[in-house]
Amino acid sequence: MKAIIGGTGVDHISGFQGERRQIDTPYGSAEVFVGTGKDAWLAFLPRHGSGHSVPPHLINYRANISALKGLGVDEVITIYAVGSVSEALRPEEVGTIADFADLSGGGRAHTFFTGDEQGVVHVGMDRAFDPELTDALHAHEPNLKDAGVYVCTNGPRLETPSEIRMFRTLGFDVVGMTAATEVALAREAGLKIASLAYSINWAAGVGPDEVTFITDDTIARLKDSMTRLCMDVLEERLVALP
Repeated sequence: MKAIIGGTGVDHISGFQGERRQIDTPYGSAEVFVGTGKDAWLAFLPRHGSGHSVPPHLINYRANISALKGLGVDEVITIYAVGSVSEALRPEEVGTIADFADLSGGGRAHTFFTGDEQGVVHVGMDRAFDPELTDALHAHEPNLKDAGVYVCTNGPRLETPSEIRMFRTLGFDVVGMTAATEVALAREAGLKIASLAYSINWAAGVGPDEVTFITDDTIARLKDSMTRLCMDVLEERLVALP
């Protein structure tokens, strides 16, 4: 089974046939829309909840990933709204994330390996994003950008101009509040993952004005194109892979 995880602006997939299920896991319950009929091969998980009611620092990331693993998901594409720190990804553009840095502060439940019955395991992150799955996205959409390095903050507040200047100095390209936690847990669970970022604003101090966001109509257009791309890539791999 394949999965898509969406967040801000991507809390549903147009035309997707699925039923809402509340899946219990050892870490709590997770809301997942499990495909039916022609879409029975796909699961969709809105990380902030279908009503976008859960802020990034309070998302139950472990329950979400555990629920997908329990459904038999082996590959997942995640979608993140980000702010642009460098010119690698400009507002209204979409690209794949190459790497991440976690500056969320460590207060989240961000690992399955807590030293009890799960033991102590150190999962490598030198290739956090699956190269084949990422290449498949670019093969389907040649205009897809390389979004570069994603830096993860805790949120829910936006960043200060001084923080963004620091991020630029450190070589980060886009900023968000969810990817590092989610991607690391997916890798711990053995899921292959690729991630799309779409920019909804210039980060604080980068643009000429105060932080302003792209329009809802633009977000809706990008959502439809990104989810269609994800579904096409995952369905093709479902057929092609043994």
